[in-house]
Amino acid sequence: MKKYIKTGKVFIFKAVGLFLMGLMLTSCADRENEKEESGRQTSKNVFGSFTSETLEGTEITQDIFAEADLTMVNIWGTFCGPCIREMPELGEISREYGEKGVQIVGMLCDVYESGDETALKIVEETQADYIHIVASSDLQNGILRQVQAVPTTIFVDSEGNQIGEIYTGSRDKKGWTEIIEETLGEVK
Repeated sequence: MKKYIKTGKVFIFKAVGLFLMGLMLTSCADRENEKEESGRQTSKNVFGSFTSETLEGTEITQDIFAEADLTMVNIWGTFCGPCIREMPELGEISREYGEKGVQIVGMLCDVYESGDETALKIVEETQADYIHIVASSDLQNGILRQVQAVPTTIFVDSEGNQIGEIYTGSRDKKGWTEIIEETLGEVK
């Protein structure tokens, strides 16, 4: 009996070892593939494929990212004071940087259908007149599961690949402008 238990333990250890070795080889290949020809390090597409709606009810997909060299995705909630306080300046930045290949997209973490009166009122009052995406099930089960706090901001290139780090917390116009300028330099 002891012989069979010992043999079973050896089998389990070998199986776990092979599994871990497979994971190591896979992760090495993935990291190698993340480097673009330019030598710049990027992450995979953090939003993946999605279909959702804007706050106004227009269908939208991940193709939104192809409309600019750099997209600043600001994930916010209607309950979040810091989110709402930074929105007027984000609106200004959106209007100023549109000609420079930069767009801002708001993504609501707590609104699941277009036409939400509270969200529409916030956008109107803050003049955050950029596109706001409601949280479809694709987004709820994808990127929003990874968000720990709002506001959270992620920069992506025209293919939806994350550029730079993920930012939590609000910032003023000067702070965001500095980050945008630095990040924009990485995609041009």
